[in-house]
Amino acid sequence: MNEFCFISFFLVFNYDPARHNVFKVNGTLFQSCTFPPKNEALSTGKDIIQLKTEGRKWYVCGVADHCSARQMKLVITVLAEGAPAPSPPPSSPAQSVESSVYGVIMASMVAIAIIFA
Repeated sequence: MNEFCFISFFLVFNYDPARHNVFKVNGTLFQSCTFPPKNEALSTGKDIIQLKTEGRKWYVCGVADHCSARQMKLVITVLAEGAPAPSPPPSSPAQSVESSVYGVIMASMVAIAIIFA
């Protein structure tokens, strides 16, 4: 009997679409809070992104100054199966507070490993 195990990871953004959106960007656009054209925004308020490939993934809110002034942006690294997790970089106290507040917001947006066996 063959057993098949499939692990799939999803990124889930839950937000008020009247107040926010989500853009998938590259590292340069992420750093500068620059956005692609508006028609490329995810804007349903319940956006689900399947993480199919390893590597860094960058997401930002493209409304007003949410990215630059409110730091409404997220970077994640998808590791290859079996790869060791990297150590987190050191942060300053100001970044820790900002990261904690933003982490609470993002924790409600990030999800969900589904394992099928």
